Amino acid sequence: MDVAAVAINAAVIGAVGLILGWLGKGRFEAIDDRFEAIGGRFEAVDGRFEAIDRHFDRLEERLDHRMDSLERRMDAFQASVDVMRSDLTQVALAVGVRPRATNA
Repeated sequence: MDVAAVAINAAVIGAVGLILGWLGKGRFEAIDDRFEAIGGRFEAVDGRFEAIDRHFDRLEERLDHRMDSLERRMDAFQASVDVMRSDLTQVALAVGVRPRATNA
C-alpha cells in the first residue's frame, strides 16, 4: 500500500512538474525575447556613442588645425609689433628723445 501511494504521489508530482515546465517554457522564451530586444537597444546606443566619439574626434582635429593657424597668425602679429616697436625706437632716437631711466 505504501509503495502504491508513493508511486501515485511521484506520478502526480512528475505530471505537475511537466505541466509547470511546459507552461513556463513560453514565459522563459518571452523573457529571452525581451532580453534580446534590450540587447539590440544597447547595441544601437553603443553605435550612437561611437558616432558621437567619431564626431568629437573630427571636431578635435578641426580645432587643433584652427589653433595652429591662430598660433601662426599671433606669431606673425607679434613679429610685426616687434618690428614696429624697433622702428619707433629708431625714430625716437633720431629725433633726440632721451631714453627713459629703467629700474634695475
